[in-house]
Amino acid sequence: MTNYIIAIFGIVVLMATYKIYLDREFYRHLFELEDFFESELDFTSLSKNILIRLMKETNSTSGMIYWLDETQNDFKLKTLNGIPTDKISVITRILRQPQGFIEKIAGNPQGFIIKDFKNDDYFKKMEESQELAAFYQSLMVIPLTTVENKILGILLLFKDQSIFTNRQLNLLTVFAPRLAVRLDNARLYQVTRETALENSRLYVNISKLYHQATLDELTGLANRMFLIQRMKEELKKASRFQQPISLIFVDIDNFKNVNAKYSHQIGDQVLIEFADLLRNSIREYDVASRFGGEEFVLLLPQASLTNSVELAERLREKVANTNFCAAADGLNITASFGVSAIMKITAQPNQLDDERLTNYVESLVSRADDALGEAKNSGRNKVVYRTEEAEE
Repeated sequence: MTNYIIAIFGIVVLMATYKIYLDREFYRHLFELEDFFESELDFTSLSKNILIRLMKETNSTSGMIYWLDETQNDFKLKTLNGIPTDKISVITRILRQPQGFIEKIAGNPQGFIIKDFKNDDYFKKMEESQELAAFYQSLMVIPLTTVENKILGILLLFKDQSIFTNRQLNLLTVFAPRLAVRLDNARLYQVTRETALENSRLYVNISKLYHQATLDELTGLANRMFLIQRMKEELKKASRFQQPISLIFVDIDNFKNVNAKYSHQIGDQVLIEFADLLRNSIREYDVASRFGGEEFVLLLPQASLTNSVELAERLREKVANTNFCAAADGLNITASFGVSAIMKITAQPNQLDDERLTNYVESLVSRADDALGEAKNSGRNKVVYRTEEAEE
């Protein structure tokens, strides 16, 4: 009797030990599965790797992952593995029949096993069930749910000659919520990355359009449209802070002779280098623009007429002492300058509507242009300025 009790006790201890071993192996597999997918962020790669790993874990023949498309409120096939190409359409057609298997799973957050397609009550009703039974024997279905039991995806694993075990079902059922979170985070990361890339492409395109609209294509200086708009903005500031504002008109002397003697290509290079000289000779908040042809305009906020005339004189000397276009063994040019300024705008900023701002712009431009005309008519390579006229 004693030996019998000891034997029974030993069996109980052995069974308990075996259960502890199984539990330990269960959680070890669970930990390994979680750790395996820790660093993957791309949804496509992650779902593919998950499917391959779970197929290996369960000795599956084939596998599929459907994922919820929230925009259409429908599950779409995202990943498959081990299914021959000629069988994909048949299997997906069987699974996706109207109000069919996928919809049935979506309404039930519990995983389950179909042990035999030939004898399953649901599939026996379907005309094409024999085709699926010809491919596979058993199916394990794992809804990929959140902690709130919202189904985000569906994992389907197929076996062709054996049956899934309840232990495999339990393992993947416990793992499913973690798997759903990982895949959903990867999807959100992918959406965020794609959105960021699309935004960056949009920014680049907008930037290109902006530059095309505001910059001179040849020299990279501001174009006339941008200059006029910037003048109006600076005039408002000049009125608000009672500061002067100046304009310098610049024209390359006898530029047509450069084109005629050296070619238009050399002429374009001269324009580019001349523009660089102007750009590098002004303050950061000044504006250098190409007004048209060989005419350039410098907008100088907070610069008095005296300061602007001094700058124009320095530029005149710098141009005269610079060898342009090394491709033509260097050539010398001169330039003429016309300067105008407004020392004080008496009108208040709220009185500066677009019409009045346009009048100020035209006044600055016309007086600088007149001064430039005088500089060219009196021998070129000169700086001429127009004294300030009364400004309303």
